[in-house]
Amino acid sequence: MTQISVVDYRPDPQLDAELAGLGYAAIHGWPDQRPITAAVVRSGLRPAGMTASTLALHRDRDGALLAAAVVCWPATLEATGRLWGPLVHPAVRGRGVGSALLTTVAGILAARPGVRVTTAEIPESRTEGWSLFERAGWRVSGTSSLLKRPLPTSEEIPTLVPVRAVRAGEYLDQALAALFGGARPDVGFATARDTYSRWTSDSRYVPDGLLFAEGPQGLLGATLVYPLSDPGTGEPSEALLADLVTCRHLDPTTAEAVRSALVGAALNAAAAAGAAVARAVVDDADVLATLLVAGFEVADRVRYYAPPESGDASISTPGYAGWRLGADLPTISAHG
Repeated sequence: MTQISVVDYRPDPQLDAELAGLGYAAIHGWPDQRPITAAVVRSGLRPAGMTASTLALHRDRDGALLAAAVVCWPATLEATGRLWGPLVHPAVRGRGVGSALLTTVAGILAARPGVRVTTAEIPESRTEGWSLFERAGWRVSGTSSLLKRPLPTSEEIPTLVPVRAVRAGEYLDQALAALFGGARPDVGFATARDTYSRWTSDSRYVPDGLLFAEGPQGLLGATLVYPLSDPGTGEPSEALLADLVTCRHLDPTTAEAVRSALVGAALNAAAAAGAAVARAVVDDADVLATLLVAGFEVADRVRYYAPPESGDASISTPGYAGWRLGADLPTISAHG
């Protein structure tokens, strides 16, 4: 019988390092292979609201962590939580550990009816990953494309729309809340309000990675670049284009110019930070086209799954759906 312990997540250097090592081992050799550090674990498992993330852990008799699943609870009932895993070490795959963890997760979710949760992205090429959910009755709640591009660029990419990085002392909460809220009305007020805090509290955040496209009337769009490196794994340093939002009132030609400018500036920022690879997960056809023109290639398609208890197909896809739409024209200002 597979022994699984269920505990609230509390940041701990040893546990974070164990989860990082397990996560890297679980995705090694797949299209989503990337650096995973203890700091990234802490950022990813940090609670969105007042409820601590829930860990389901399987260890061997000596205490070595062999498998895990984590439920990151949403801040409000109108938001969607995230399930990380099950992550199973290659040494114990095929022994039913993943199924046991998923059964445990189902019980955890059943204890909180009405809470919406969907998985992290699962590459379609990793058949054993998504088939685990389908056998358990989970359903596809969305798909995206996983894209990659080598860096640095041969030369700095010119942009037709002015793009700049965040300035020290700027008050950004309201502007980004308006931009993100207009782009994602489905996420609700609380999530939109906390956009700036959510973006900047990630351990990978650097001011040079928060970029804005502006026009005479205000903010036209924004994008976020997270650099990441982990010398311990030998993985090349990379940059994640984590979000891109544009004004919903822009005409198609202007919207494309803004997207192109933001992507170009993001690649320039990533190269300046020393990244050797740029990565993005995108579910919007227009942004996908912009990235392909900018030299990205589709490495795989990814799926998201929601549990049978989660209700109908209204569940939103997490993570990168902010690429999809745009918002009104908020303005940003400096303190003082």
